[in-house]
Amino acid sequence: MKLCQIINGIAWWIFESEEMPEFANVPGVVLKDITGLDPQPQEGWLYDETTDSFSAPSELGPLPEPSPSVEEMQAQTLLNTEYLVCLAEISNL
Repeated sequence: MKLCQIINGIAWWIFESEEMPEFANVPGVVLKDITGLDPQPQEGWLYDETTDSFSAPSELGPLPEPSPSVEEMQAQTLLNTEYLVCLAEISNL
């Protein structure tokens, strides 16, 4: 089947799979079976969940980056803190 990953109302990734992947239940991520849709949506197209339909954007530009999740921001903060601690320890040698 042909699937489309939708993030924040934008067709983000189009791929083929024999079954629905496990990450289909991630909050904020919608997976839609687009097998047989005409016209076939493309990456960057807009998805309207209320009408369950895709539409080409009026102007194609670069895809916006999805907002980081709270967990991703916490992980980045932890990495930055560990990096700064390592730098401080090295400078004290």
